[in-house]
Amino acid sequence: MVFKYIKTELKRIIKLICRWKHWRIIQWHIGDEHIHLYIIIPPKYLVSYAVDLLKSKSSTWVKKKNKKIPKGSFWCVDYYVSTIGINEIAIKTYIRDQERIRYKNPELPL
Repeated sequence: MVFKYIKTELKRIIKLICRWKHWRIIQWHIGDEHIHLYIIIPPKYLVSYAVDLLKSKSSTWVKKKNKKIPKGSFWCVDYYVSTIGINEIAIKTYIRDQERIRYKNPELPL
């Protein structure tokens, strides 16, 4: 479970990484156990590079700042990627509504 102080740190770190690499955050939500992130990355970057960079840098920084987090993996190895086309509005809405959906139905599995 990702606690509020860790969520705050993750937001800060992800913003820094995206600014550093000139990636544009369109929509995002940091949940208790996962993140939805809709970003635009230039074609010169592989998607796998972007995911690896976000995961590795954020994991390192969060662990450095929060000594209570145990050593080992912070993120799971899996991730889902999709290109945006006609469903862009649906994706933005889905990400934006995650917090509302989660509070409305707290028993829903992630």
